[in-house]
Amino acid sequence: MEQFTRRETLILAKTTLGRLTYLAKTGIVVPQLSQQTRPPMLLYSWEQVLEVRAITYLRRHASLQAIRKIVTFLNDNGFDCSLRNKHLVVSNDEVNWVMPNNSGVPQIMHMTGRNQPTGQLVLAVLPPLSSIIQDVWETARTSNVIDFEHFKQRAKLRE
Repeated sequence: MEQFTRRETLILAKTTLGRLTYLAKTGIVVPQLSQQTRPPMLLYSWEQVLEVRAITYLRRHASLQAIRKIVTFLNDNGFDCSLRNKHLVVSNDEVNWVMPNNSGVPQIMHMTGRNQPTGQLVLAVLPPLSSIIQDVWETARTSNVIDFEHFKQRAKLRE
């Protein structure tokens, strides 16, 4: 098994059962239902664990509804809908995506909100993906629940 159980995902992503349920219900992070186990269980991929962890960071600055709107915007406009590698600027109910481009000048894409004048902007920069991965590894290593040797076999990236 290369995937993670719901319990393991809760621990590794430092989230709650309610949040995992919401993310699945809204289609943001949908686990796979394994029929190979009795009883059937929900399983998460390594990428999904990282995505939930990134959402946990982003949740400090944006509501779950705003996160859902961001994912919808990305899907509707043909972009990769993962949030774990995006730089976002959050102010009140507005979210802007700072997109890198080849010219070296970042492009800013307005994603949610009413496009009204904003006050102070908060740069909600998710940690680099490598930091998120390192944080998940450290959580697995220090957990009393996660079998670290088994975790190393299932995580797609090496230490």
